[in-house]
Amino acid sequence: MKSLLNKARLFLCLLIYTAASHANSNTADLSSVFKHAIENDFQWAAKIHAYSANKESKALGASGLKPNIKLDAQTSRDSFDSDTFGNDSYNSTTYGASLVQPIFRLDKWREYQKGKALYKQANAEFQFEQQAFYIRVAKVYFDTLRAEDSLKFRDAEKSAIKSQLDQIQYRFKAGLAADTDVQEAKAAFDLITVQYIVAQQEMDFALENLHTLTGLTLSKVSPLKTDIPINPPSPTSLKEWTAVALINNPVVRAASHSKDAAQRSYQAKTSAHLPTLDLVGNYRDTDRYIQTSEGEMSSNSISLKLELPLYSGGAISASRRQAKGIYLQAADEFNFKKRELLQNTRNLYRLVNTDISRVHAQKQGIRSMEAALVAIEAGYSSGTRTILDVLNAQNTLYSAKHDYANARFDYILDSLRLKQVAGILSKEDILNVNQWLKATPSP
Repeated sequence: MKSLLNKARLFLCLLIYTAASHANSNTADLSSVFKHAIENDFQWAAKIHAYSANKESKALGASGLKPNIKLDAQTSRDSFDSDTFGNDSYNSTTYGASLVQPIFRLDKWREYQKGKALYKQANAEFQFEQQAFYIRVAKVYFDTLRAEDSLKFRDAEKSAIKSQLDQIQYRFKAGLAADTDVQEAKAAFDLITVQYIVAQQEMDFALENLHTLTGLTLSKVSPLKTDIPINPPSPTSLKEWTAVALINNPVVRAASHSKDAAQRSYQAKTSAHLPTLDLVGNYRDTDRYIQTSEGEMSSNSISLKLELPLYSGGAISASRRQAKGIYLQAADEFNFKKRELLQNTRNLYRLVNTDISRVHAQKQGIRSMEAALVAIEAGYSSGTRTILDVLNAQNTLYSAKHDYANARFDYILDSLRLKQVAGILSKEDILNVNQWLKATPSP
């Protein structure tokens, strides 16, 4: 009997462990979400393919300076009419090869320089897309965590108001409370019920966004630890942040390379009227089949070909003016990006410091509101406070807890965005944030 009881206990423990494991399998931390986003996010995959295409600009630009080799073949039926040789017709087959090696092509050289600038622009733009992807993953994760915390706070507030409502109804039946108190508690409960439904919907939306990003079907994500480091930006000087941003920001670097590419394109167009010199090689082998005989003829030649464009309907001049306008546009956009970068860096630096103050203030505010709620509840018990005072105090406390959670999320995201605008955000920054989360099994 004792052995059977032990087996039953063991079986029950296994059931509990299996159920717990299954529940935890629907939870993921930021590191796991990041890993699955890299593997399953089609938007990120599209950026990778776009980069693979854009970085070929360098090879395309260099192609104008390299040899152009062609093979060709032709078969034909020819006829001739001559006073001397009479009339005849024959079949002929021609095989040939040609090579053109540019020797002096200033426009092609500048197109090559343009290709190098576009290659550097593609690298900078891809770095921006990488960092934007990191921020998008973090935002989707913390949006889910926001929704999860909001639902948790609404549920706790709903339970607290329901408890107050039950007490008021009991006191009312005992003749110790007025009907007004009951109606106010019911109204508060109805309101929080609606807010809870909205919070549940927002949670569903957040989990759906997370599924779109990662392909994972989750019920929640790992929460933040109670105490996380809330430190000022490092370096602490705004001047240092702007200096780093001007050097490293990929958007500004891409705009700089875009301006350089436009300038090279303009220079190439201004060279279009210059003479060109090519080395040209040709080889031909022709087989002719006449009714009475057949013959073979071959020829080859090597030459220098000089061309001087004179007039092409105004296309050269129009292309030059167009390229100049595009270059001036790129220069203005580069200057604008620099000015915008300085503005964004200053704003995010100040925002992170404001987030730090918010976190500390909200944390202290929660302590004060908890003490105030205890005092108001005591006042209600003694008859100096109304049930509405208690409900308002509860609502204020839960709102403060919600704001405190949001302040911590904002601090993390704004700190990452500050690094992004400075151009120094990396995958390690995302993984470091993961250390601030409570550990959960990976899905």
